[in-house]
Amino acid sequence: MHQLRDLLQSFIKSRHLEGEILKARLPAYWEEVVGTGLASRTQIRSFEHGVLRVHVPEAPWRSEFMLRREELRLSLNQRAGQDFVREIIIR
Repeated sequence: MHQLRDLLQSFIKSRHLEGEILKARLPAYWEEVVGTGLASRTQIRSFEHGVLRVHVPEAPWRSEFMLRREELRLSLNQRAGQDFVREIIIR
């Protein structure tokens, strides 16, 4: 099993797919960080060049997310094991 993991990691690295894998995992990380209930009230619109854009339709929740942007960013990066979210834009 250890060899298979090493082979997959080597393949991912050789194809420079690390960023795409993190991008694909982002919705799951988001749900882990904010919780299932709050995640259902938001919509990830895009993630490009380290900028995560999240739509929050309800004004009170939008304000809450705005206040917690840095905390959320740090938590997402911690889950990913690297600094891949540079900024979170809440709209």
